[in-house]
Amino acid sequence: GLKEKVVIFKHAFRNASIPVLTMIGISFGYLLEGSVLTETVFGYPGLGRYAVNSFLSLDLNAVIGSVTLIAICYALSNLIVDLLYAALDPRIKY
Repeated sequence: GLKEKVVIFKHAFRNASIPVLTMIGISFGYLLEGSVLTETVFGYPGLGRYAVNSFLSLDLNAVIGSVTLIAICYALSNLIVDLLYAALDPRIKY
């Protein structure tokens, strides 16, 4: 048969990496969500604090811009995860 390294890296690693990749993609969304809370509580300057301050001061253009930027980052991370699915698993085709 095949060597143990070949079986592990060629067959098992690809199947085992798909759920890990899913969790990394989901955790990126939580990272964006957590930055808003962390920056607001601890007073760090950043996009999260800027979004909260603009929301509280009713600055509509800044709110739209920050929400759009966060949504684009979240969508791009999901797109990258989906493309990596196809690279890891040959059964997935787009």
